[in-house]
Amino acid sequence: MLLVRSGGFLARVNGREEFTDPVTGFVLRQGDEVAFAHPAHTRDISTMLDLGQDVYGDLLPPAQNPVVPVTAALDLAHRRLVSACRAGIDRFEVAERVHHLLTTVPTPHTLARTGRRAATVRAHRRLVDHTRAVLIDGPLTVSLEELGRQVGCSPFHLSRVFHQVTGQTLNHYRNQLRVRAVAEDLADGHSSLRTLAATYGFADQAHLTRVFRQHTGQLPSAVRAMLRPAGPGERI
Repeated sequence: MLLVRSGGFLARVNGREEFTDPVTGFVLRQGDEVAFAHPAHTRDISTMLDLGQDVYGDLLPPAQNPVVPVTAALDLAHRRLVSACRAGIDRFEVAERVHHLLTTVPTPHTLARTGRRAATVRAHRRLVDHTRAVLIDGPLTVSLEELGRQVGCSPFHLSRVFHQVTGQTLNHYRNQLRVRAVAEDLADGHSSLRTLAATYGFADQAHLTRVFRQHTGQLPSAVRAMLRPAGPGERI
């Protein structure tokens, strides 16, 4: 299973293309044909979990749909696993934390068929992938109007197509990226919420805290404590 902490890239798994970022991961199986492209120009930081099919098979998404929607719970479990491994833990605790992480993997969401022409569907998918790459490249302070200019369409068309393709609003997706970016910075030791709010385009520290809590169920200060370097035996 591949999970992204920051950055983003295009993955082709057995002919199926999926833009992979901190909001979307995927599962590879033995024999899969994989290729990568990097439409975004930022550095990618990812975690690859090598999971035995015989042990974890029941917890993994089906082979026909390898995409893993990365919820806030899954993202936080992933980051806590990385933090614990950096601190130094034994194989038993690693296995326990991996099992906990997998219990947070949601059932893949399948969007309803729209009846649109295949060429239109492909064009809309390319537009959404381009938009995600632009957002990954940043800055996440970009306005909707400027984002539309960068991908070559009106803000209204972009918002409508993004929702049709992904099942979520563009603002919700952008907020997920901002929350993931804040979590990554907190894990790296950044402590000033006021500075992080300005960096990622929140109105102020209170706005950052409110959005962060809406997406994760946790205050930034609590997540900062969770992701601090810790010794073996820390509670999951």
